[in-house]
Amino acid sequence: MKYLLPLVLFVFAVCLPATEAQSVRRLLLFAGDSTDLNLKMQREMLQADSLGVEERDLWIAVFTDPKTFRRMYEHHGAPRHEFSLILIGKDGTEKLRSDKPVTTTELFELIDAMPMRQAEMRTRSKSN
Repeated sequence: MKYLLPLVLFVFAVCLPATEAQSVRRLLLFAGDSTDLNLKMQREMLQADSLGVEERDLWIAVFTDPKTFRRMYEHHGAPRHEFSLILIGKDGTEKLRSDKPVTTTELFELIDAMPMRQAEMRTRSKSN
């Protein structure tokens, strides 16, 4: 049972085919442990703008145990003892990688400039 959650997260974050459009954008946060100050700052920024996160279909996964999630760290080239943020678009490709927290303004501007997001905004504005 202890290994079920890591397996599910691994399958969702890695094994979904990159060739098919995904229903979510994935924001992967890596750190050496849960006390990492950059991780805490990033989580606070995201929580403060949870409506923006939801509106942009962001699925956030936090990895703070390099031993348990070894494959995730290796697969994404994330350092085991430092903060790392990786944004994966709905097309399955990496859109952003940072070793420092990213403001929601910067993150949302990047996402909002993506072609899929532009199409989403047009579709939503037509339906309103």
